[in-house]
Amino acid sequence: MADGPRLDRALTYINKSSQLGGFGESFVSGAGGLVLAFFTIVIGIGEAFANLVTSPVDTFAAVTSDLIDATFGAPARFMQDVWNTAAVALGMDPWMSLGPFITVVAAATVVATIAVFAWYVDSIDADTLTGLNFPFIERDTGGDLDDED
Repeated sequence: MADGPRLDRALTYINKSSQLGGFGESFVSGAGGLVLAFFTIVIGIGEAFANLVTSPVDTFAAVTSDLIDATFGAPARFMQDVWNTAAVALGMDPWMSLGPFITVVAAATVVATIAVFAWYVDSIDADTLTGLNFPFIERDTGGDLDDED
């Protein structure tokens, strides 16, 4: 009968643990939470490193698009406005006396504006306004030799 009280205590512990819930369920839930936290951290770090590459590339693309629009789009819109104004004013007195001279002046203005951008790109020895050098353009290797590296 020496095993009786010991068995009773063990059964009491087993019954109490059954009421509280199993260790296995708690362990699996805790381990699952730790695994989820670990992979969330790994994914977060991966996204941060990916963002180090994609953010500058996206920003560079946006700035390049804005530069192209400012360099070529604004003069084109200016010419469009000049032609539209000339078409509206065709029957008015200043247009009848000046003729197509107004559009010639506007075209010269556009060419002069683009020439300023071209001079600037040549002065910084680059192929684009953003400072990039492309091997198929080679704007930085032609022309005068004074400003070449």
